[in-house]
Amino acid sequence: MAHTHKKSEAVQPVQPNQARLQEEIQTLAYELYCQCGHEHGHDVEHWVEAERQVLERVERRSTR
Repeated sequence: MAHTHKKSEAVQPVQPNQARLQEEIQTLAYELYCQCGHEHGHDVEHWVEAERQVLERVERRSTR
């Protein structure tokens, strides 16, 4: 008796390249750091804001 494997019916959305996203977030976080006068102590804040902006752009592109 042959075994058959049923593939998942759900279609997975295409995910952007994770390395590219990481690089975009890193670059933007550094730009935010520079815009704030190179003030230390806001690295997490800058990272979270950069992540939000990049992911928002990705979302907008995917809904077009």
